[in-house]
Amino acid sequence: MERTVCPHCDAFTTVCPPAAAIPRPVIDMHRTRRGREGLVVRAIAWGGLTIGVGLSLVPIAFGGVTLWAVAGFVLILAFFYLLSANLANSLGDALGYRWGQATFRRRWERFVAQRDAAK
Repeated sequence: MERTVCPHCDAFTTVCPPAAAIPRPVIDMHRTRRGREGLVVRAIAWGGLTIGVGLSLVPIAFGGVTLWAVAGFVLILAFFYLLSANLANSLGDALGYRWGQATFRRRWERFVAQRDAAK
């Protein structure tokens, strides 16, 4: 059964016929969006872990390798691991999603304008 109206945008298929395949620029837009989202999450996670490793080495650097210094190293590292994981999964997800969507929206608007201009 041939559709006469698009179920997503309510445009008539006589004006804008359905595509046989997803255009390559649309696939690239989605790939870029997902890359931006992941970049923010990974940056926050690795940044927090880097700070954690640096700070967790402080007790060993100033106290020598003692039981308390090693315990401090493990506890500080565990704290920063949990902190960076939670920040990456909450703040990183929110910021990355917004950045990815904004990038996608701008590229989509350009794509639609170029597609409509070509008709």
